[in-house]
Amino acid sequence: MLHPDVVDVWLISLDAVAPGGHDDRVDELSPYEQHRLWRLGQRNPRARHRYLATHLAVREIVAGYLGCHPGELTHVRNAPHGKPGYNLGWCPGPAVSLSRSDGLALLGVRPPGATVGVDVERIRAGIDWPRVLGRRAVGTVPGFRAWTRLEASVKASGLGLAAGAGRDLSPWPAATLALPHPFRDYAAAVATEQRQKPVDIRFRHHSGALGRPSEERALAQVGSW
Repeated sequence: MLHPDVVDVWLISLDAVAPGGHDDRVDELSPYEQHRLWRLGQRNPRARHRYLATHLAVREIVAGYLGCHPGELTHVRNAPHGKPGYNLGWCPGPAVSLSRSDGLALLGVRPPGATVGVDVERIRAGIDWPRVLGRRAVGTVPGFRAWTRLEASVKASGLGLAAGAGRDLSPWPAATLALPHPFRDYAAAVATEQRQKPVDIRFRHHSGALGRPSEERALAQVGSW
């Protein structure tokens, strides 16, 4: 059950199943998702596999909250504030925010109508962070943490990165997440609306395989500043 003072942050392992292992479930996706999948398959089979694993897992997670089959969900691309989501018939699904990097996807979930934004990036060398962030002497890890906080706030706002750049994002404060093992080589952040009461973060883990997701409890707070 979702609580307004809690953000469920799902960690989805994307390479737990071999490529092709989910192909019998493609028809659970919406026409838009299937078209995206087909286009990825023309260029990058690995990206196709991870996209399929991500969106099947998201449907499975959302269906778990709504008590339905994943294939019964309608993928909504223009939900409130421009955010994508899933509905069950006329019943709105939970508020969700999705981010994916390399072999990990992150899904933030809150009650319908709530605000949430998440972002995740695998930490790697070679990014010119002073140019990207407009700051001096930004190291690799601090750079990725700052970037994911910015992205999470923009996603929570629903403005989009182009519209959100340079705007005051303080109404959607973000905090860095300390991801559990084995995901510590990723930077991640979550954002909500500005609140007087902190929001608890509950980490949950989806193996990426079929079956019942397992759960891990959490370790952080966000939204109190």
